[in-house]
Amino acid sequence: MFEVMPIQPLYITMIIGAIYTGSRINKKIQFGVRGIISLIFLFIFSAYGSFIAVLFSLIGKRGLINYVTARSYGFFAIPAVGISFKVHGEENLNVQPAVYICNHQAAIDVLVLARIFPKHCVVVGKASLRFVPLLGMFLSLGQAVFLDRKNHGSAVQALTKAADDIREQKISVFIFPEGTRARLQEADLLPFKKGAFHMAVQAKIPVVPIVVANYSDNYDSKRKIFPGGEINIKVLPPIEVSHIDVENKEQIDELTNSTRELMLKTLKEISPRKYSTKK
Repeated sequence: MFEVMPIQPLYITMIIGAIYTGSRINKKIQFGVRGIISLIFLFIFSAYGSFIAVLFSLIGKRGLINYVTARSYGFFAIPAVGISFKVHGEENLNVQPAVYICNHQAAIDVLVLARIFPKHCVVVGKASLRFVPLLGMFLSLGQAVFLDRKNHGSAVQALTKAADDIREQKISVFIFPEGTRARLQEADLLPFKKGAFHMAVQAKIPVVPIVVANYSDNYDSKRKIFPGGEINIKVLPPIEVSHIDVENKEQIDELTNSTRELMLKTLKEISPRKYSTKK
């Protein structure tokens, strides 16, 4: 019912033309221009998302706020910066409710979210995002779960409430279990935090792992390059957790570690060979 209309105004074409003109001059100019374009679209659609949040709340479609906003943002922003995504296992995004977990590489993961964000889902993010102009307002209206990782008690309380909301409202949650951007130039993962897995076990809903290939040749803030290109994403089948006792630390640890190993194996498989073969 709420599908993104395939409209591509003239100004979008003009922006794309400016990007590619800049890219011919200098890679750093390309990096800067594409980064700015991505931010412009992000703030525009944060404002749009705030409007959608109010409208959809009034008509009883609150569960679609984040989905419609994310997919609308992606429809314009992804091609504008020269990125494309090839998604494998997209049918697994229909598992509802679930805890969706994804590896976290860099700032353009916001474009990953724009491409794959599921329906009836809220995002878990760091507390500081609440104070970003427009974006923070949209995230708050979209029922985002904000975590202050410096305050363990506060973070646990937020995740416990999120688990309760999942059960009561039958919504899904999207979280990056590494907790921060990895910024790695090889196919690897940072250690996983256990919050996402505690949440899934407490709510008795499956974990759906999402793996994004290493894209440091498509975007790298350290080297100041943003040439774009195709990036692989694989959505893995859901992992059932109903048999796990939330009070059993060993079982939670095993779930966390085995899921990380599965995602790391997949990351090496779908990443460009030169990254997947690094030790």
